[in-house]
Amino acid sequence: MKKSKPTIYTFFLCVLILFMHFISLAQKKHNPKSALKKQPNIIFIVTDDQHRDQFNFLKEGQDEDGNPSNLTPNMDRLVSEGVIFDKSYVSTSVCTPSRYNILTGNYASRASKRSNIKRYQGQTNVTWNVRIDSSTNNIAKELQKNGYFTGGVGKNHVIYSINPHKVPLSANPRDSIVKSQLIENQLAQITSYKKVGFDFAGSIYKGNLPSQYPKGVEDHNMEWIVESALTFLTEADEKENPFFLYFATTITHGPDKLGSKHKGDPLATPIGFLEKPLEVMPPRETIGKRIEEAGLEQEKTDVLWLDDAIGTLLDRLDAINELENTVIFFINDHGVEFGKGSLYQGGIETVSFAWGPSYFKNGIKTQQMVSNIDLVPTALELAKINPSENYKIDGKSMVPLLKGKDGPIHSSLYFEIGATRAILKDGKKYLAFKAPENVKKRLEKNGKKTTHLCDKPGGRGSESPALKFYAKNYFVQDQFYDINKDPFEQNNGYKNTFNEYLVRELKLELKKYIDDLPGTFPLNISKPIVKD
Repeated sequence: MKKSKPTIYTFFLCVLILFMHFISLAQKKHNPKSALKKQPNIIFIVTDDQHRDQFNFLKEGQDEDGNPSNLTPNMDRLVSEGVIFDKSYVSTSVCTPSRYNILTGNYASRASKRSNIKRYQGQTNVTWNVRIDSSTNNIAKELQKNGYFTGGVGKNHVIYSINPHKVPLSANPRDSIVKSQLIENQLAQITSYKKVGFDFAGSIYKGNLPSQYPKGVEDHNMEWIVESALTFLTEADEKENPFFLYFATTITHGPDKLGSKHKGDPLATPIGFLEKPLEVMPPRETIGKRIEEAGLEQEKTDVLWLDDAIGTLLDRLDAINELENTVIFFINDHGVEFGKGSLYQGGIETVSFAWGPSYFKNGIKTQQMVSNIDLVPTALELAKINPSENYKIDGKSMVPLLKGKDGPIHSSLYFEIGATRAILKDGKKYLAFKAPENVKKRLEKNGKKTTHLCDKPGGRGSESPALKFYAKNYFVQDQFYDINKDPFEQNNGYKNTFNEYLVRELKLELKKYIDDLPGTFPLNISKPIVKD
């Protein structure tokens, strides 16, 4: 019996199978990282002075009928597919020490210099004097040592650096000499990042926009930050290593009123004016139109601009087949509405959530207390990295919460700023404001009072809202609040004998933290009166 000859159909079927096989091999060769990684890529998104009403999952971000009041599809996605930390705190409430907390996992007082402690009569005075330098243990350095490709873009305000040039605010950024000086200053910033553990750095803002750069370029430029983030992701795609990206925005901090920040000059940057606008995100001119079409107030344009940036990052991660391999932590640097620069709830309550469906549960909300010092140990555990022997971390890993467990990771939370310390446990809070005598006398000579920041009234302006909102008890040295019954801390129950035992318990808890940190802090822990 003769064998039948292959039909044309069979021939083309074989060719198709071979073609698909070669395509598969080519894809694997181009993207050897397509399989789920054991060590995830990690991204920290840190926003600046972001308002609570810019988050649709919070009551403040909804209208009276419970409908979202923001157009933020990308953040909404991260929230719906992620884990919301409903009781999220920062251990200090201005941006510099908070960024120290986020990047190191430690309390900011650990960065206090001896000269600072001596100046404040033995107390640490945590404000904008906190710095990360080459000797500081931090998440970038630790991940870098363990094979991660690390990058940082956007606002600095904590990594120690010295600009080689002092460029006057009145300088003309279009002047060739001024521009070259701005570029050299930017290179100094990038060098500082690399000294502390970042392989890549770009589009760095040394600090807040006001007073840092010539007024001619004093505009937010989200596209400029995003461009460097995309460059980092492109370089990361060419490597076998997992990566870490610290993405710190300047939004929604000043200058400019809410709703107008995206209207600044798109060419303005800390290195002078660009030659042409960057086309890396949805065009700015569409932002106002989209908000109007959604029936929202123009004030909501700022957060849409931020959301566009996040969407651009997600799209690039997807394009390089790394989205499913990535864990994203989002956190606002501190509360801003009426408590910035204080340890009242309005300053220490923040907004944070995590996204990483491939690595932990999604669509859940945890009621357990977490702090900004917890990001580092959480990221390290997800990366299966044990901290170096000399790296003592104050924070606790949130991994159990990410996996859906409901037990607390903290029995209490500690807070510090200026001349103020606070402790929160079981919904009860003790706040101590103990300004050193030498500081009080110095200010009293000018008819002024020491603020919680242990600075001039208003803490250089940032503490003014807290001074007004908490005016009833602000200057009282010892304060006690039941947060569950009095969330806005208007009724100081410190002198109520009914709270005597609770206050003493909180003071003893606070003392544990103080004894473990640099400097001292006066606490009067008297024994409760035993009544017959």
